[in-house]
Amino acid sequence: MAVYRAEIVRWVSEDLRPFKILSDHGFQSLMKTGRPEYYIPSPSTVSRDVRLVFTNTRNRIAKMLQVCH
Repeated sequence: MAVYRAEIVRWVSEDLRPFKILSDHGFQSLMKTGRPEYYIPSPSTVSRDVRLVFTNTRNRIAKMLQVCH
């Protein structure tokens, strides 16, 4: 996952933003200000990335807990 996608995942998750905000014209304008070539992933891509991060984090925590026993 590219660094900018990871930052979008973090922002959406921490601030409880809806995935559809990525399709919002105002958000896209703001993100592309000064960088018109900037790629903004689709809401479904970010949703998939959030699930992937959650699964990986859950597995890491489970592994840490097994080590503690």
